[in-house]
Amino acid sequence: MGVIQRQGIKHSIVNFTGLLLGTASTIFIYSQRETVEAYGLVQYLLSIGIIGYPLFALSGQTVAIRFFPHFQNKSNGHNGLLPLLLLMCLAGWGISAVMAGIFWSPISAVLTSGSPLLQEYLWMALPLALFYTLAVVLSTYCVNFKRIVVPSILIDFSLKLFLPLQMVALWQGWISLQLALWLLLLHYFLMMIGMVIYLRSLGEWQWQPQWSFLTPALRAEIGRYAGFGIITGFALLLATKADTLMVGTLATIKGAGIYAIALNIAAAVEIPGKSLYSASASFVARYLADENWTEMKSLYQKVSINLLTAGLLLFGCIWVSAEQLYEFMPNSAEVSKGKYVLLFLCIAKLVDMASGLNNQLVYYSKFYRYSIFSLSVLAAANISFNLWLIPEFGLTGAAIATLLSVACYNLFNLFLVWRKFGMQPFTWQTPLAVALSLLALSAAWFLPSGGSDLLDIVIRSGTYALLFAFLVLRFRVSPDINQLWNDLLARIRNYRHG
Repeated sequence: MGVIQRQGIKHSIVNFTGLLLGTASTIFIYSQRETVEAYGLVQYLLSIGIIGYPLFALSGQTVAIRFFPHFQNKSNGHNGLLPLLLLMCLAGWGISAVMAGIFWSPISAVLTSGSPLLQEYLWMALPLALFYTLAVVLSTYCVNFKRIVVPSILIDFSLKLFLPLQMVALWQGWISLQLALWLLLLHYFLMMIGMVIYLRSLGEWQWQPQWSFLTPALRAEIGRYAGFGIITGFALLLATKADTLMVGTLATIKGAGIYAIALNIAAAVEIPGKSLYSASASFVARYLADENWTEMKSLYQKVSINLLTAGLLLFGCIWVSAEQLYEFMPNSAEVSKGKYVLLFLCIAKLVDMASGLNNQLVYYSKFYRYSIFSLSVLAAANISFNLWLIPEFGLTGAAIATLLSVACYNLFNLFLVWRKFGMQPFTWQTPLAVALSLLALSAAWFLPSGGSDLLDIVIRSGTYALLFAFLVLRFRVSPDINQLWNDLLARIRNYRHG
């Protein structure tokens, strides 16, 4: 876990810094009456690129990890894998753009749902999707070189800086909505260029196609895997990420903004997951290729308990102060409609994190085809759940639909990994972590009010964090976390005596 821990910790530091920016932006900027609708529009446009990403990339993001061991040869430019991935992206986006142009009228009629803003700016989703697709595929390619921190800064962190500045300028009337969207497009273009520059600095911008390396058998295998990745990736995103898009379509763009605010807060829970998933991906592919089941099982269970523990820490800090957090926001009467959206989205993320690397184990193994049917059914179920639950329960219905989809998907993959590999991610520490979290949550929940929302947030969340952290260390829920704590204490002692 050494390299994984180092990259994961650095990645988490970047993401937690972004979290602080995102939290401040959510509380003080996105929730303003003047920005809620514009923020909802931006999130709606970006969600089109996110959901369509597997199709736009022709599954280049999974091919980049799954087949890198076959292509790996730095002296030979990794046998032309990088230009192959970029050509896949350009082909996928080009085909999608042509089809969108042919069927633009019916697509626009379904998605805009009579919204003048969407009717005017829906076309911007296409160039945004192109730059996003290229940047993320290049970022995924960097995972093969154990590099996840700088790509995270360029893609995730930079957007957390740009969006609030953009919304402040819009809120203060310094720029128009049209100029704000053009600046967003420019930001995504620069994000893509930044990834190119970074790969060049690593000496990994290898632009020498090696078509002779692509034997008919290898082409067929990549083609089958890419086809699988398009179907499953698209289905997975429909099953887990279609909520913002459907809220904007079935409800209102302002509702999409309120939903996105809750989603921003809930995103804090999955930050450790993003770090460990990214840092673990190449190890999963290598252990599977080497059939090293001992190391694979150890990694599987370690990642699961580490993610669950970190997720429970963040979830408790958020939920114990959720009411005060919403009260602290401007326009609280309107944005607080997302309180229970926040609860169900956080639980969905905890379910996903507790399942550990089961999704990666399926994707990067020879059993990847098994998930096509389940994902297709789950995508259809998520759409159906949203169509049913949003009219019934509004924004909360969309969050419940996401939770149901995530839970069902992970249950299937847990069963598949257990049957095919004889592994499951849970240990006796799993229920212990949940029980300790509930105990700490109960203790912090009934603390008396301090007289101000900000003070209550600090006291309640701080009490939960300290109590839960103490219990986790005391009962040795995660050996890795205890080791990190001991290493930190040793460094402090050495510094004091040095």
